[in-house]
Amino acid sequence: MNKLINIGIITFLSSFITLQAAEFESNVALSNDYIWRGMTQTSEEAAISGGFDIAGENGLYFGTWASNVEFGDNAATELDWYGGFASELENGMTYDIGYLKYTYPGEDSLDFEEIYLGLGYGLVGFTFSAGQDDAPNNTEFSLAIGDTGLSVTYGDYEDTGEYTLISYDLPVDLAGLGVSIGFSDFSADAGSGLADEDRILLTFSM
Repeated sequence: MNKLINIGIITFLSSFITLQAAEFESNVALSNDYIWRGMTQTSEEAAISGGFDIAGENGLYFGTWASNVEFGDNAATELDWYGGFASELENGMTYDIGYLKYTYPGEDSLDFEEIYLGLGYGLVGFTFSAGQDDAPNNTEFSLAIGDTGLSVTYGDYEDTGEYTLISYDLPVDLAGLGVSIGFSDFSADAGSGLADEDRILLTFSM
């Protein structure tokens, strides 16, 4: 039922984006781990992910993204649905307001939703994600180091932990694939029941 509702939402939103003005994009990636907010989602095993997006000239966009996951339960896949509105002000500041639903077929108890606000100016970014119902909030800051391909992200996931991600996009293609390396560090909050994590990441994408 939830999948049918999500498909219905996408159909409804697509009515506001004419095919002539729409931009379609797709993405596929292979990583040695799926790290989300500093925490492995695949028990430190490889992840294959992909998705597609459609965006209109009016700033409206929506899309979906999926990856394998491993939590030791019935969930084997994460399937996300999202939509929002993004634009740029005259002073160069960008903003992005949207809704994101995380779903886990086979383990519906893990599903949750967020409403997010992202702001960007130059090389600096800020995103606040408000968890719905009992889901925690997340606050994230990012900094791109010029045009070097190097970026740093810091986040605070409420009552869960803090994380830092340093990522570098290599200035080379490998058989048409983009290559990035990174280092992720997660420090669990006391009382969260989680363990600290740190991982070196390697991702091939297209």
